[in-house]
Order: sequence, then C-alpha cells, then structure tokens
Amino acid sequence: MKRTSFFLTKLPLISVLIFYFFCLIAAFLYPGSEKEIINYKYDGYSISHNFLSELGCVKTNTDETNPNIIQEDNYSSMIFFNSGLILIGLTICLFYYHFNKFFKFSNDSNTTKKLAVITSIIGIISGFMFSGVGLVPHDVSFIWHVIFANGAFLFLFIVSIFHTITIYFSEKIQNIFSLGYLLFSIFLLIYVYIIFLGPKIGPGFIFNEEELMLQVVAQKIIVALFTLAMLSQVMAFKKA
Repeated sequence: MKRTSFFLTKLPLISVLIFYFFCLIAAFLYPGSEKEIINYKYDGYSISHNFLSELGCVKTNTDETNPNIIQEDNYSSMIFFNSGLILIGLTICLFYYHFNKFFKFSNDSNTTKKLAVITSIIGIISGFMFSGVGLVPHDVSFIWHVIFANGAFLFLFIVSIFHTITIYFSEKIQNIFSLGYLLFSIFLLIYVYIIFLGPKIGPGFIFNEEELMLQVVAQKIIVALFTLAMLSQVMAFKKA
C-alpha cells in the first residue's frame, strides 16, 4: 500500500515539476523557426506559434520545402523535452496501474473495482501513447508521431470518463473529486474535436496564422488543464 501511495500521490507531483522544468529549458535552448506559408519567422520559441512537439524535433523547420530555409540542429532542446514527455507517459502508466490496486486494497465496492480495472487498462494505453510522442519526434516519422499524439489525447478522453465514474461510485473517495475530472473531460472533448475536425496543420496542408494559433494555444491549454486535473486526483488519494 505504501508503494501504491507513492505512485498515486508523490510521483505525479514530481514528474509534473520535472516536465515543466525541462520544457522551460527546452524552450530556452530552442533556436527558432520559420513558417513560410504564413510568412512567420522568430529566433526563439513562440507560445502562440510553436507546438510543444517542435521542442522535441531533431532539427527545426523540417516541414518547410524551401531550400533557402535553414534547418538547425535542435538536439539539446529535443533531449530535455522528449525526456520530460516520456517521464510523463511512464508516470501515467504507473499511476493507472496502481489506480486499480488502490480500490482493490481498500476493499471498495464491486462496481468501483470493476470500473477501476477498465480505467487502468485505458490509462496505461494513454500513458504508452504519450511516451510514444517523445520517442518518435515528428521530423523522424510524422505519421507515427501524429498517431501517438492523437491517440494519447483520444485515450486520455476515454480514461477521463471512466476515471470520473469510478471516483463517483467509490466509497473511499469523496464525490467532489469526480467533479474536477468531469470538467477536464468536457474541455478535453473540445480539444479532441479541434485536433480531429479542426484545421489541419502539417506538411502538405494549407493553413493560415489564425488556424495555426488555434491548434497551438489549444494544445498548451489542455496540457495545463491535464496537469491540474492530475494534481487534483493526487489530493483525492492523499485525503483517502
């Protein structure tokens, strides 16, 4: 139970702090980018014009076809960002593996135990997908990077629903903590709609600056909300 407590209440907090610290370092080291289609160029990392995954690329500007646009090495930024993202993915896997154990050890209701098993399986898949985003930079394999990225948020949405229901039926955790994850699920549904049915950004797609900014800013907002939702569950398990 002590080990389970560590993976549910301590590791998520440690991993989130490391991830954001690594993101700041990666952003500081990022050499800049250019997007010819919207006539954009900036010598640094832009919160509104650069995806988070651009911090994890081997080189910059790999989506550009103009040979005059320089592709700079991005190894330093890549190492920090991808390491942080892989850590988050592993943390999600471990969190949901022990999520199931908590309700088993605490002898919660049979309904909660069954829901916890389903939640754990989907959560582990989501964590694996997040690690995959860090393991496969988008300039190494754009297709697999997109599969991992879209899959990560899709499975995260599904697990958020089951997570919310599990907490709601639990006899060991107060129902108020299911509300926070429910709100996150609603915002995540909006983001899933944006990434699947919104403007397409990437090699071969035509987009304008507003469409790029919509996708970029939405990504950062949902990542911030996810970390807050995760930390709210840390509080829930600590109280339990």
